[in-house]
Parts: sequence; C-alpha cells; structure tokens
Amino acid sequence: MIDNAPPCFHCGEPVPDACQLTVEADGQQMPVCCAGCEAVANLILQSGQSRYYQFRTASAVRPNDDIATVNTAWQRFDERESLWGSRLENGHYELLLQVEGIRCAACAWLIRSQLEARNGIQQVQVDVATGFVRINWQPTVLRLSKIASILASIGYRPHLPLAGAEAMGRQEERREALKRLGVAGLGMMQVMMYAVALYAGESMGISEGSERFLQWVSLIVTTPVLVYSGRVFYTSAWRSLSHRRVGMDVPVALAISIAFIMSCFNFLTGNGHVYFDSVVMFIFFLSLGRYAELVIRHRNLQTGLALARLLPEWAELINGARSEQVPAIDLRKHDQVRVRAGQTLPADGRIIDGYTEVNEALLTGESQPVLKRCGDRVVAGSINLSQTVSVEVTRDPDDSTVSVMGRMLLKSQTHRSRYARLSERYAGWFVAVVLTVAGLTALWWLTHDIAMLLPATLAVLVISCPCALSLATPAAIASSSRALLEQGVLLTRGAALEALSHVDTIVFDKTGTLTSGSAVIKDTLLNPARNSFNESNVLRIAALLELNSSHPVARAFADVQVNREELSHAVNHEKGVQGRVDDTEYRLGNATFLSPAHDELAETKPAATGSSLWLSDAKGWIARFDLDDGLREGTIESIAALQSRGLDLVILSGDQPTAVASVAQRTGISTWHANHNPTMKMEFLQSLQTDGKNVLMVGDGINDAPVLSAANVSMTVSGASELANSTADFILTGDSLGLVEGIFCVAVQTRKVILQNLLWALGYNIFAVPFAAAGLVVPWMAALGMSLSSLLVVLNSGRLATAKGASVK
Repeated sequence: MIDNAPPCFHCGEPVPDACQLTVEADGQQMPVCCAGCEAVANLILQSGQSRYYQFRTASAVRPNDDIATVNTAWQRFDERESLWGSRLENGHYELLLQVEGIRCAACAWLIRSQLEARNGIQQVQVDVATGFVRINWQPTVLRLSKIASILASIGYRPHLPLAGAEAMGRQEERREALKRLGVAGLGMMQVMMYAVALYAGESMGISEGSERFLQWVSLIVTTPVLVYSGRVFYTSAWRSLSHRRVGMDVPVALAISIAFIMSCFNFLTGNGHVYFDSVVMFIFFLSLGRYAELVIRHRNLQTGLALARLLPEWAELINGARSEQVPAIDLRKHDQVRVRAGQTLPADGRIIDGYTEVNEALLTGESQPVLKRCGDRVVAGSINLSQTVSVEVTRDPDDSTVSVMGRMLLKSQTHRSRYARLSERYAGWFVAVVLTVAGLTALWWLTHDIAMLLPATLAVLVISCPCALSLATPAAIASSSRALLEQGVLLTRGAALEALSHVDTIVFDKTGTLTSGSAVIKDTLLNPARNSFNESNVLRIAALLELNSSHPVARAFADVQVNREELSHAVNHEKGVQGRVDDTEYRLGNATFLSPAHDELAETKPAATGSSLWLSDAKGWIARFDLDDGLREGTIESIAALQSRGLDLVILSGDQPTAVASVAQRTGISTWHANHNPTMKMEFLQSLQTDGKNVLMVGDGINDAPVLSAANVSMTVSGASELANSTADFILTGDSLGLVEGIFCVAVQTRKVILQNLLWALGYNIFAVPFAAAGLVVPWMAALGMSLSSLLVVLNSGRLATAKGASVK
C-alpha cells in the first residue's frame, strides 16, 4: 500500500514502495517519487537555488514532459518569427507564454532565476495569478525551443503563445485602468479629508491662514488626479464631438472642467468656495465604473482563447512508416494523425484504422462514450477513451467544429439587445437635456446678473449629474450580488438580475444540470450460484479492473479503496475491461462481453435503470452492477417552485430520447427535445426568442457555451466547464438546483429596489434643477445634495444585502 508512503520532496505525491530514489538537501537524503522529480530537484539544488524549497507555499507539479521531446517539438517554432512576440528595439522581442505549474511566489522566483541567468534574456516577469510569463529576449542569441526546454527542465510546462499580442494588449489596458483608479482613489481620500475641515470651518469658524492652506493642498492633490485619471474623459468627449455626436462624457468633462477652473479662480482671488472634492469624487466613481466594465469586456474576450485551449497543442502526424510531433494548428485536410488512448483528437476527421470509444461532451454535452469504427467521423476536442486509432483530417483548423463554435459565441456576445439600444438612445437625450438646461441657465444669468453665471451654471451641472441615477441600478445589484454570494451563487453580469424578472421560459440542459452527471451504483446483484463472492469482494475486483480506464463509468467505483499492485495484465476492450486479480482472470463490461455467455443471464431481473455492468470469470457471471445518473439535489422541489411561478420549462439535450424522456418524467417537465447539437440548440433558442420569449438557459457543458451566451439570461451549475462559466450570468457554487428558485426571489426584490431608486433619483433631479437654475442653490449645496441623494440610494440598496428570500418592501 502507498497510502502511508512519505511524500515526494519535490512534488508532494506519495513515493511508491518500490522507488528508492533520493536527492541530497541540507545534508539529508530526501525521497522523490520518480526520475523526473529527481532530475528537477537536483537541477534546482545544484544550481544554488535551494531557497525555492524553503519559501514555496505549495508543492511543485510532477514533471511529466521529457526534456528532449519538448526541445524537439519546439524547434519547429525557432524560425517562425510570428510566434516570437512583439518586436522591440535592438533586436529584442517580448514573448508571452502560458506556463503550467506556477503555484506561488517561489515558483515565480525560480523561473526568473533560471531564465535571467541565460544569455539572450534581458528580463522576465511572472504573473502568479494568471500563469503568464513575459520574457524580453533576443532570438538571435537564444532560441525559443531552448526557453521551452529550460522551463520544462524545472517542472513547468510551456504552452504555445496563442493570441499573445492580444493578451498582452489586454493586460496593458487593464494595468493602465487600475493605475488611473488607484491615483483617483488616493486623491479622493486626501481631498475629502481637507474638504471636511473646510465645510466644518464654515459653520464653526476657521482662520484665514488655515483655510488658504487647506485649499492650496487640495489644489496640489487634485491637479494630478485631473491630469492623469481624468484624461480618459476628456479624450472620450473630444472623440465624440469630433464625430459630431454628444456622448455621456461631454457633460462629465464639462462639469469637471468648470468645477476645477472655478475652484482655481476662487482660490487665486480669495473669494467664493472651492470644489476640488467634487472634482476628485466625480473622477474616482466614474473611473471605478469604467474599470468594472473593462473587466467584464476582457472576460468575454477570453472565451475564444478558452475554446482554443480545448484542443491539444501537438499531434502525431503519420508520414509513411514514420511519425512526428507537429503543432496541431499546422494540420491540413487529408493529413493522417495517430491518436492514442486518453488523448484528445486534434482535428475533425474520420477514422481510417482501428476502433475506439470517444467522449463527445464538447459537441453533445453528454459524457456517455460513443463507439467509433473505421469510417466514422470524429470531432476535434473529443477524447479517445480506449484504443489507438488513425484519423484522416477532413477539415482545416479554421473550419473545425471548435472554430465554428467560437464564431457562434462571438456573434452572440456582440449582439446588442433591444433594451441596450433603447438605453443608448435615451442616454443621448439625457445629455442633450442637461446641456440645454445648463446653456439656458448661463444665457439667462449673462443678461441679468453675470456674477451668478458661473455659480448657477455649475450648480445645474453638478445637481443634474446623474450620480444617484447611475447608482440606482449598480448599488442595488452590488447588494444583491453579496446576498447571492452568501447563498452560493456568483453573479457575473449585473444586468442579468433585472433581466431575470422578465424571463418567462427556462431551458435546461440534462446531463450534469438536472442530473449529477456521473454514474453511481444503485444496486448490486450477486449470482446465487457463486456463493464464494460477497458484495464488498465484487466491488473490490470491479474497482481494480476500472483503475486504468478513462471511461466515465469508472467513476462509479472511484470511492472503493484498493491496492493498485493487486491488478495485472489489464486491457481495455471495445465493450469492457479485462484483467488479472488474485491470479484469476476477470472481465467487466456489458452482457455481450461476458466470458463465457450463459443462458442464466436471461433469468436475472432486468436492471431498473437500464444501464448495467457485468462481472465474470471463466466460470460465468459473478455480479451485476446497476448504474444510474441520479438527479441533482433539490431538482424536484426547484422545478415545482418554478412551475408555480407560471414559467414554461423545457429540457434541451444532446442525449438519446429514452434518457431525456426518463429525466423529464421524473422532474415533471412535459416539454423536452433530444439529440440536439450546439447548432440545433442555438436554432431552438432563437426560435423561442423570435416568438417573443425571454429565455433563461441553464447548462454546464462546453457545448452549451454558445447558447448560454445567446440567451437573455444564462446560468451554470456547480461543476460546469470553465468555458461555460465564462459565458454565464449566474454561476451556482452550491450543488443544489434549489438555488435557482432563490435567485428568482432575489431578482424580484432587486427590481423593486431599482424602481424605488430610479423614482427617487429622477424626482430629486426634477425638483432640484429649477432651484439651481434660479440661483437659489449654490454649488457647494448642489454637491452636498447630490451626495445625500446618492447616499440615500446606497442605503436603500443596502437592504438587499441581507435578503435571503424575505420580501423587501
């Protein structure tokens, strides 16, 4: 047994009993689990970088790559300048690699130390959070394949620099936005402290010297915030004006400019109030909103890269009697590749030699294996489960199923809803009204009392600044997001909460969404004629036989504790597995795989679930395991609650009709559709939307990503694929499907609070703007009123943070 074995010094995995490998560290012999860990550990220790093991906070990844193989594979890219990164000065390039195995700051230090010690590498930056490594290097001095070999030699697997320029551009854009937000935040905190003293001084008294000093310091702090953080608003305003449009940033830039100029004028003349606090406050809150928008936009752009990562980077190209490793992106139609058991198919094609079972969850969303024989078509991204096969490529990478899904995903993400177009149109009207009112106010006071021109105009712009109006929805959504998170729901798109209140149809995926997505043993039937076997014994034998199987059914035996060394001569077959346990040959598979087949099978009761595995030896069958893909926790109750709301429920699945009908009957959903691939799912969704339906899509698989993105509202369940989560509006982190009903409750409450906030903000503006235009409200009062209005909106929204299904009035 290896359960109590000591951990490997390098990767932390148990050291097998038969392994006697060690490395010397600090004068002690430390055990390692394999030759790969031994080589990496010795390299790190002998290069004087033993501090890595002292400061790391997580064990390293076990090295699985042969260094020579990595070097040979990457040599194909040494002459491809397009993959070297962005060209810099003096023959340098900036390369961005995605590297596996980066766990902590010690990993980053080790990578930097190893790479920067090489000639040709000037600087290395490692992002621990994302796994990106940025390298400033000279290809004429050090080849790309050598960089890959260095990383692999210390246990970190490099990936092809897919979309490197775009990824670097997004990182740079996000970094700049974060710096602007940080400068605005620091400036706001400082200036607000001085403003509190100035406002208190007006009512309680303050010396002229102290007042002038606080105003002077406020000016010094506000200026860099305006120039650096506020630059984007002026740039956007100028861009819209140059295209003869009036964007939302025009009144923002105008208000900031007037407030700053007037504050400077009053400070220099020693008369009137200063509004530096209003300037930095405007800039900070607007920058915060822009940054949140940027993060969401970048998240959507990452889905294309996530799809690309579903395919293998390398393929084994058959060239006559030889084979070679080539980049999968270089495969072309009519190429022939060899795909071994456990590998992912690199391209769409057809099998020309052999047979196997594949997992087509990418296409259908169903994890059940599909038998593929010679001549059958296979899809890129599918997993070969059992046998080595030869495949002829039938589509170039740009025309593959994955590429088509990516284009569908991008199209659905860039489609603007009717509500978004209406919002943009009304935003333009709002800007026009604000500027018109401000202009008329300035014109009136210009002809009546020029001394009131600037104070009145600024008061109109400040008091009509839509802070409370713009906070009405985000503040409510932020509070609701907190409440949902406490319940086990992650909200990724705030507008989805409001949109959920308009949903009238819910479309569910089946496998992994309504069901648990993995087989479980529901019943074990023993052969009464084989009384030497008991239930625990047959489970042990079956679990041992499934140890080397990548078939999804093998998960049903994953919890059975066994000793791997008791299994020998294990072989995967088309209809089951075969192996030797306790010096006896056993078979586990469907009824036709038994050895030998007996008539007594017909006398046994049929499996209640319709899916069974049979265990047999040379004397006949021993036991039958009835398997089932059970419903998720809370599914029945959640479906009943949703139906009581009057919602139309539909099951849309890529599985067979019998399996879908069974789940539909158990859940009480009368409408269901089977055998639907991603394209058919998208067409079905669009037909519902064409009929005026507002659709919530609930799914979990990679194949669900396009339809999740195209739905009015989307939701993924616990255990969903990373790609599906990247397109979802709601992500359930809890296992129970009952969370769906809870989300609807919070959505209804959120809509009520948003309407309350909007009515208050709109009423406040309608009431206050006439007083500001009449000169009855000075700018500092306008700023105070705007702040109080915003505070009221935030406090009202804060009630949602504690909402857990109770009604919010």
